[in-house]
Amino acid sequence: MKAAFRMWKNTRMIILVAVCAAIYGAALVAFKTAIPVIPGITEVRVANIFPMVFGMIFGPAGAWGTAIGNLIGDTFGGTLGPGSMAGFIVTSARIPALCYVDDVFPFR
Repeated sequence: MKAAFRMWKNTRMIILVAVCAAIYGAALVAFKTAIPVIPGITEVRVANIFPMVFGMIFGPAGAWGTAIGNLIGDTFGGTLGPGSMAGFIVTSARIPALCYVDDVFPFR
């Protein structure tokens, strides 16, 4: 779990967070009206492939980036509300699991 907060001291990891947030936020905005399940509340998000990929490739930086990108997508997509903070919390909840995987199976 230390890696989730220690990464903020590394400039490359901060850049990875920004890049992941930008890509995920842009994909969410681009596909915002793709498949609404309950209009204005929830939709099938085509861009949800990115959190898994970014998390496995970039570890905690990818998870933080997708959590921030979720807020960006909600802000520019017009659905920012109390559920957006819940989405941030749920998206960032995978950070401890990614830190564990990084410790046990160091791919880098």
